[in-house]
Amino acid sequence: MTGNGPPLDELLPLARAHDALLYVDDAHGFGVVGERGPDESSPYGSRGNGIVRHLGAGYDNLVLVGGFSKAYSSLLAFVACPTEVKEYLKSAAGPYIFSGPSPVASLATGLVGLRVNERRGEALRARLHRLTSRFLDGLRGLGLGTLNTSGFPIVEIPLLDADNADPLGRFLYERGVFASVVPFPVVPRDQVGVRIQITAANTDDEIDHLLAVLGEAGDRFPLVAASGPPDPG
Repeated sequence: MTGNGPPLDELLPLARAHDALLYVDDAHGFGVVGERGPDESSPYGSRGNGIVRHLGAGYDNLVLVGGFSKAYSSLLAFVACPTEVKEYLKSAAGPYIFSGPSPVASLATGLVGLRVNERRGEALRARLHRLTSRFLDGLRGLGLGTLNTSGFPIVEIPLLDADNADPLGRFLYERGVFASVVPFPVVPRDQVGVRIQITAANTDDEIDHLLAVLGEAGDRFPLVAASGPPDPG
């Protein structure tokens, strides 16, 4: 919910030391962040091949789940795991055994999305990073805080009073801003607020409008104050 990546450099050595499996859900990272390198178009990295590559980790002792529903807007998902885990899931996982095939339309949109990623992914990731950085800078300018320390495009803004979550969500929606309300117990009570997701399809004018509305919201629904700049990642 915070928009921050997992501490794989701490968790993976622990899993390997105890021959355990670490489960990583990369629904939002796949297609957005990827491997780092000198030719990357932004600090999000290149290729959009996920948080594990972005953080420079390996795949041993890891089950990676990713989806196409975020970056690719398609009804597809995948599980990457050790062979013995795959064979077990194929015979024991009810959702796999009793589900049908993915719709052909979803397969088609997934393939088109991968082609778009190949042709224009680096430019889109650079644009997304620029818009997100602009938004985070604007939040700091308003004196508002966020749990986002990564610079990734999921930005949660906590409330001082958790009971204001639903009214804040309605306030934003009525002013043309769709933001997910993040309630307790989905998050700890002191982290209840709204989660905003920037996309490469957003415009600078929309970021300006979003910041203006959040400035209004801060006057009516006390939000957590800024405590310092996020790490640009």
